[in-house]
Amino acid sequence: MHNLLFLLLEYLVSALIILLALRFMKKEGAYVALTTLIIASNLGVAKLFNLFGMEVTAANMSMGMAFVIYSIITEVYGQSEGRKAVWIGFFAQFAFLSLGLIYTGYMPSQNDLAQNYLSQAFSLTPRIALGSWIAFLVSGYVAVWVYSMLKGKTKIWMRNNASTKIGQIVDNMIFVTIAFAGLVDWTTYFQIFLTTTLMEIALDYVDTWVVYVGIKFLKNDGSNGVDSESINSQKA
Repeated sequence: MHNLLFLLLEYLVSALIILLALRFMKKEGAYVALTTLIIASNLGVAKLFNLFGMEVTAANMSMGMAFVIYSIITEVYGQSEGRKAVWIGFFAQFAFLSLGLIYTGYMPSQNDLAQNYLSQAFSLTPRIALGSWIAFLVSGYVAVWVYSMLKGKTKIWMRNNASTKIGQIVDNMIFVTIAFAGLVDWTTYFQIFLTTTLMEIALDYVDTWVVYVGIKFLKNDGSNGVDSESINSQKA
């Protein structure tokens, strides 16, 4: 019950970060919220806890909510802006991890209190770092593409759930394969993939309302709420 309550708290805080950023900063707020959630997820991924008999990483919720931002941006501004969001998120992740590794490289003084924490937080092997970066880029592009393809053909809740779920499956498959293939047996490999994917899919069902409210906030901003791709297609 304790972990479930904190998972609910993480969900509410993640949703609040997104909606407050969109409400007061509009389009720029989407990128602020995205980079915030991604950086937080890079810290939380090392934290493991038990939930319903499964071992879960603390970053599942916050990272899943990052995909919500892809849906909102793609809905309001189009596929090209959704791809831009993916690259902004990737840059934030790359910069955060790169600087973190540099911080750990300094020789600590005798009064230093942070070296052990930083070493643990940024102790990524090259395979895990590579897997994380490739998975993030590919899954983000896939999620934006799926959403864009379903736009105008399905309801918002349907394309949000489809794009988010497919993107997260791709993300987990690429990351687990690059990070763990050959290092663990196939049974463990599939357990890691299935538990992470099932948990993220289950959590997806509670984020749709955030998409609707976020889209409303952006479309109410007359100067920015324009899908240039839709306008160009109408002119053609």
